[in-house]
Amino acid sequence: MAQTLTVVTLLSLVSYAVWRYRAAIFRRDPIRVTIRLDRDSPGAHLIWEVTNVSAEPIIITKLIVHGRKGTNDTVPLGLPRLLDADDLALLPTDVDWSLITAKSVAVADSTGREYKASHQKLARIQEHLRELIDRRGYTTSAREFLFGVADLAFGAVILGLGVFMLMWVIATG
Repeated sequence: MAQTLTVVTLLSLVSYAVWRYRAAIFRRDPIRVTIRLDRDSPGAHLIWEVTNVSAEPIIITKLIVHGRKGTNDTVPLGLPRLLDADDLALLPTDVDWSLITAKSVAVADSTGREYKASHQKLARIQEHLRELIDRRGYTTSAREFLFGVADLAFGAVILGLGVFMLMWVIATG
């Protein structure tokens, strides 16, 4: 009896999971969007690789960056791009602050339907951009900085006393 109940419970859980995530499991978008950076330095460009994996042609009209607070940054294409079956389009854009804080990035077609890029790739690109921004050129510690400031302050005091003594000698001379 316990084995039967276990099998029924497991089948119920699997069928519920398939039903719950059926859109993600069985959906096949006609457009596949991948993103990458063209180089590993400041001033990099985001390269959108848009591939039509369906049999009919699709027209790409804009690139969308979804912000964290519901704001959208759209980059309308100058001329809409027609993608035939199994066609690939490479679309470069400048990287700005909206990409670092983006929740997702997508491509929109002429009907207004959005096709999102992978969240994992976006997260890797954002982490890489944060590392590029946080890269510092100095290697001094806070202790060295404080000792340098103290030396500078003592030097200014000694120089001030020397100038004061020189002026005193000239004035009373």
